Amino acid sequence: MKGGGCKDAFVAWEKCMQEAEKRDEDIVDKCSEAAALLEQCMDAHPDYYEPILRAEQALADAAVAAAANDRDLEDEKKRGKRS
Repeated sequence: MKGGGCKDAFVAWEKCMQEAEKRDEDIVDKCSEAAALLEQCMDAHPDYYEPILRAEQALADAAVAAAANDRDLEDEKKRGKRS
């Protein structure tokens, strides 16, 4: 991450994360702006960051699929109880 065009954005995000952890602060609240800037930078430099972006998308897709599967199972349980 530190080798591409988003080194500064990554270092800022990393520093924010470390500070939040040290102070036991909410990482999402504290570092959402730094994370957004990093993501925008990575999107602007797909030649270098494409493998990372692809992996992140695969994780997001898997999480969505797992949540949908969980909902389907819960719906099946509810239908079974009503029968």
